[in-house]
Order: sequence, then C-alpha cells, then structure tokens
Amino acid sequence: MSDPTTVVVRLGSLGDIVLAAPVTRALGPVVFVTRPRWVDAARRLPGVAAVVGWPDDPLPRRPRRVIDLQGDLRSRLLTAKMAATRTSHTARYDWRRRARVWWRSAPAPRVVDRYCHAAGIPVPPRPWLERGHPTDRVVFVPGARWATKRWPPAAWVRLGQLWGRPVDVVGGPADTDLVTEVASGIGSSATATVEHGFAACWSILGRARAVVAGDSGLMHVAGSMGVPVVALFGPTHRDDGFWCHEGAVVSLDLGCRPCSRHGSEVCPLAHHACMRQLAVESVMNREIPAGVSA
Repeated sequence: MSDPTTVVVRLGSLGDIVLAAPVTRALGPVVFVTRPRWVDAARRLPGVAAVVGWPDDPLPRRPRRVIDLQGDLRSRLLTAKMAATRTSHTARYDWRRRARVWWRSAPAPRVVDRYCHAAGIPVPPRPWLERGHPTDRVVFVPGARWATKRWPPAAWVRLGQLWGRPVDVVGGPADTDLVTEVASGIGSSATATVEHGFAACWSILGRARAVVAGDSGLMHVAGSMGVPVVALFGPTHRDDGFWCHEGAVVSLDLGCRPCSRHGSEVCPLAHHACMRQLAVESVMNREIPAGVSA
C-alpha cells in the first residue's frame, strides 16, 4: 500500500481502539493499523478511511505521518518499517502503572489524554462516536476479558429484576453462556445479543438510555458515544487511566485495590471481594445517572 496520508497504529484491544476515536476524528482521513480481529471495530471510528489488519495486510509505505498509540517495541518496529516522514509515539507509563499496583502510588494520566497528546490535539468533547436515537432500554454488559472484572451473574439478574423494564444483555462470543444466563434469569423483559462482530452490539449500545457495564471494551464504546454509563470497577480503578466518560462509577474502597493493571483470571487474595461484595442496591441507585430523565 502506498498512501501519503496519516497512519494511526493501535493493535488492540477493543477499549484502546475505541479510545483512539478522538484522534481519528480530528485527523481524518487516516489509515488505521490494528490486529485482524479488531478490523471491524476500527472501521467504525470516525475519520478512518482504510484499515490494515496486520500482519495479514501490507503496511502503508512512506506516509506523511504515523501516530503510534501502542507505544511498545513491536509497534515502534512497525512504524520504522513504514518509513514515515514524521512519527510520534504515545507514552506508556509502564513503570508508573506497575508502581500504582504495587504501592498504590499516583496513577498515570488517562489513556485518552495520552493519545491526544501524542497526536498533538486537545481532547475534544464527547461524543467521540456516533450515537443512535435513544430508546427507553437499559443495556447490561456483564462480560469482560478477565474473570476478576466480572460481577456475579446472580447480581446482574437481581438488578434486571429490580429494574422491571426492558433490558438488553449484550456481549461477544466468549460471553455467550454468561449473557444467556443473565437474560434468561431476568425473564421475558430481557433480550440476549451475542455476536462475533460489532454491528448489533454497537447499534444496541448507541440506542441505550443508559448502560451498566464492568471495565470492558463495550463500556468504552457506550461511553464514547456519550451514553450515560454506570461502570463497575473491581480489581482495576477508575483513576488508573481508562475512565473518561459521563456517568458514574460504583466500586468498593478496599485496601487491596487496584491489584492489577488490566485484571486477571483469579483474585490474588482468593476472595474477589471487590466484585462479590458490590451490592445490587448500590448499582440500582445509580442506574439512571444525573442529567438523564426518568
């Protein structure tokens, strides 16, 4: 591919790609380089004219500019291969983020701030993604990449039953059993949507009155659309870079938090109190964030 345009590199994952939307919107048209599994998501970002699914697709050659939002050794090598006239890399703050987990030190700047700084633009106001016409439905996103970020299924079911209005429960292929369990537990007022791509879930999130979600990629999709979000944070913390949306955060003030930069499969202390002790009532009380009409 020979294209003298701007190239944005972010190889994964979903939340990181979505938070690149302010950059692609401001600098478009851009070519977006990512992993093949995230090509569909990258195509939905504003300002993206073409997507390269690396390593399946050839990299652009000699673009005017490359903005590397990955910032690791692999992406720097990719950037060098493209031989851009001008390059910039986001700061990763790896040691500062590790210190935050180990010693509860000051958090690193927000991801969206770091991305926009690398691109040389101010952080624009939301929405960063296009949103559909809101309905009266609330969307639950019970899944997350790491098990320690997931609220127990019984809590989601109880929340849906207390809500007493139509609920959409959405997720990706890995969330099939969880989404089905939650939706069936809530009953006839809930619908379940699981898909390999993003067309249906993206649309459902964009029409939501509000979204309740854990710290996950689909939470960032909703928040970037300007949909009010109630976010449930457990092993990770809202101040550690990823919370940058409208709405509310529900979490417990525990001395063991944060215990991870991204989450993990098992709780290091084997109790998972950060999510198991998160009361349904505390979430229900914030289900319709301030500024959203009842």
